[in-house]
Amino acid sequence: MNWFLITAALACNPGDRLVDLRDKIPRGLHSIDLMVTVEPFYARFYIYQPGFPESLQHCCGNKRASIIKVPVVDGRFCVKQSQPQMKWTVRALFRPDIQM
Repeated sequence: MNWFLITAALACNPGDRLVDLRDKIPRGLHSIDLMVTVEPFYARFYIYQPGFPESLQHCCGNKRASIIKVPVVDGRFCVKQSQPQMKWTVRALFRPDIQM
């Protein structure tokens, strides 16, 4: 029963899609920049950490493209779209973090 509760807490909300980038993100990065394009231009793209829907970030408010800076916790993200038939693409920009 405990295993089920842990799994449910780390999942995406119903209707959202889990994207697993753990094998593609270089180790040591604390954040990545995502270049998101949407069609139609008024659609919204949402991304958040699994199990933490309050970390939701959105983009592209009436723009075709936008960049979102997303923290990397474990390399998995939940993706939500505002329109059922919308098209979107995401490109990850891996830039080393600058520490001061």
